[in-house]
Amino acid sequence: MKFPLALVCLLALAGVCVLGQHADGPRARSVWERMHREPPVHGGASGVKKAAEVTTKYIMQPLDHFDAQNVYTWSMRYMENAEHYKPGGPLFVYVGGEWEISAGSISQGHTYDMAKELGGYLFYTEHRYYGKSHPTVDVRTDKLKYLNIDQALADLARFVVEQRKTIPGAQESGVIMVGGSYSATMVTWFRQKYPHLINGAWASSAPVFAKMEFTEYKEIVSESIRLVGGANCANRIERAIKQVEELLENGDYARVATEFRLCSDVDLANPLDRMNFFSSISDEFAGVVQYHTPGDIEGVCRIIEDDTSSGEMQALAKYVTQGLRDTGCNNYGYKAMVDYYKLTAWDSGAATSSMRQWLYQTCAEYGWYQISGSSNQIFGSSFPVDLFVELCKDLYDGFFDKTRMEENVERVNVLYGGWNPEVTNVFFTHGHLDPWRAMGIQEDLNDQSPAVVIPGVAHCADLSSLSPRDSEEMRAVKEKILELVKKWLA
Repeated sequence: MKFPLALVCLLALAGVCVLGQHADGPRARSVWERMHREPPVHGGASGVKKAAEVTTKYIMQPLDHFDAQNVYTWSMRYMENAEHYKPGGPLFVYVGGEWEISAGSISQGHTYDMAKELGGYLFYTEHRYYGKSHPTVDVRTDKLKYLNIDQALADLARFVVEQRKTIPGAQESGVIMVGGSYSATMVTWFRQKYPHLINGAWASSAPVFAKMEFTEYKEIVSESIRLVGGANCANRIERAIKQVEELLENGDYARVATEFRLCSDVDLANPLDRMNFFSSISDEFAGVVQYHTPGDIEGVCRIIEDDTSSGEMQALAKYVTQGLRDTGCNNYGYKAMVDYYKLTAWDSGAATSSMRQWLYQTCAEYGWYQISGSSNQIFGSSFPVDLFVELCKDLYDGFFDKTRMEENVERVNVLYGGWNPEVTNVFFTHGHLDPWRAMGIQEDLNDQSPAVVIPGVAHCADLSSLSPRDSEEMRAVKEKILELVKKWLA
């Protein structure tokens, strides 16, 4: 059984992502994991350089930075790499987002290379409630109230202060923060809220505008498929989706269930199951586009355009069902998804996948629901924001409704500036193929905070080391950030 638990290609940050699972085998890599994984960071020609130099440590943090009467603390995990540090050199803080941190991100990549050149000390911080950084006994709804951007930024502030005290020669060191995806949002807002603690920040693929109905995401997924895979591929997907919608409108549920090998508990007559089904299909494509590398989108289009399929819907079904074993099925059932993500133990799949925590953040702060409410995308009109409103209500004990969620999104934009964060010394970079760029700063914010959209690349693609394979535009971006870092540290 391929078990989608979909709605979560949100972000990363963050639609419906498929938690792949076979009835007769182990859990497979999921669409969600592709969309909310740690951004991939690659080294130069030699790849990973000195992973052995990375050590893991913990720092005590207050559970609530804003309540002096709350004395509870917890251990926040972080990693460090001091192999190139020279006393007084800069501190590079690579910020973790909705994932578990790993040593590779500070033992290779462009941030590593800059630290090497400048004699810097490298840190990688893990976000509260993700990875092994567990502030509470579980992830019940009442315990998740300490999971929010305000607390996470305060964690970073205390981290910077403490490291400056304890690292030899670092009392006067400059500090540079780097983030990718949601953590790029964090470094942007950190520079706004705690400008006295850092000299500057590199925000790769940062969504900064909170929005409930993130229709632009699937628009850019569609645009990227047209651009890379070709108009014929995109048009065939669009016609196939329309054919499926028409079959369901006419009550031909059995034919669709057979074509897409749906599990027996998926009821396409149920509006929530039907919304989840279409959202999941769209995210099968979004998962490829978001982290596209040359050949990925093209490979999808080869399947969609394969002449051996008897029709466009059949080609779509072939793509969606690839990888299922003979006895496998796609479980796009809404109830199954809710039952899974309601689990609250730290060792449950809901928590270890980071999905229960991230979904809570979308309900409580960001929205970013990748819905179908636009005619300028190829995935139909059958997965509106209602799907996510219902999900937030069902996962978190009825705490959220649409009005509260809209107010939460508005609060974030008021507090952090929406399209106009009050920041200097932040470099915003985006890949043109990346669906998240629609919620980011794509033009220079001011004369001290430039922005670049890099042609032909996807989400967080610029975090890797300089490479002979880099385009002229990509190379220019990597050279620019080093130039800016030197300027900020001067």
